[in-house]
Amino acid sequence: MNKFFKLYNKYGVLIILLILMVIFWMINPVFMTVQNMINILKQVSIIGIVAVGMTFVLVSDGIDLSVGGVISLVCITLSLFVVKFNIPIFAAMALALIEAVIVGFINGAVIAKIKVPPLIMTLGTCTFLEGFNFTVCGGLPIYGLPNSLKWVGQYNVFGKIPVLVIAMLLMLAIGMFILNKTYLGRYFYAIGSNEEATRLTGINANRIRITAYTLSGFMAGVAGILMLGRIGSGQPGAGDGYEMDVLTGCVLGGVSLSGGKGKLSNAIAGILIIGVLSNGMSIAGMGTFPQKMVKGIVLIFAVVLDRLQYVKVRKKVKVNSAAEK
Repeated sequence: MNKFFKLYNKYGVLIILLILMVIFWMINPVFMTVQNMINILKQVSIIGIVAVGMTFVLVSDGIDLSVGGVISLVCITLSLFVVKFNIPIFAAMALALIEAVIVGFINGAVIAKIKVPPLIMTLGTCTFLEGFNFTVCGGLPIYGLPNSLKWVGQYNVFGKIPVLVIAMLLMLAIGMFILNKTYLGRYFYAIGSNEEATRLTGINANRIRITAYTLSGFMAGVAGILMLGRIGSGQPGAGDGYEMDVLTGCVLGGVSLSGGKGKLSNAIAGILIIGVLSNGMSIAGMGTFPQKMVKGIVLIFAVVLDRLQYVKVRKKVKVNSAAEK
């Protein structure tokens, strides 16, 4: 079992990804065409950006289920700012991002200061945002967006490289820099591994936790802007269900639900698995509901692996503590 976990931690995500690609290629050769590979990258780009913020939260021993609601919030409010209130596009984008950051900050502040469980807090926030988004637009999409707002989700650089993919790579680079090269990233891992020990070193754990949720809100806001550009209209349910795809991809990539463990690069590999699954199942002619069943099984598989590794680590810690005594 120990050898299995070591192998999985090093190469498991890539092995699963390659196996899925071969299977779907054998089912339909169209799957491996260059155009379809680009389509997959476009499909996972928004999820990938949200995964950057989700990784910050997960490694600091939290969870953010409000990201789907934040994506929808940005889609709706940005559409209203531009279409109804005639606010200049860049100013409207800035306002929409500020909204997303405020939501993330509120999540983090309530969780850190009042000690509300992250699952309950962010789920409540998501439920509130779902109702708010449909209320402000009357449950109807908002049309009439200018082409200058759509280009971020539909334009291809040099006619081949989607802006969506470039944006994902940029956010990924920023996220990896924060986690791997800054004190803030080390603090995320530290409070996720042992918050009390982190406090004793003089680090303000509450401030670090609030920062993680604030950054998650920011990333969801960026994803919401790109989502709006991609679909071309303000949809009140644009981000529905995205939180589960993001969470599944992150956990599948080895980002632990228990905090303190996980790499952003592996999280993105996990997101690619979700994208390959969705695309491959669609090409294979599988219906929407069977696809949901498969994704549910994948999420359960990822969580079970995560818990098995957590139990193994806890047992090892107990054995070492007993030996010292």
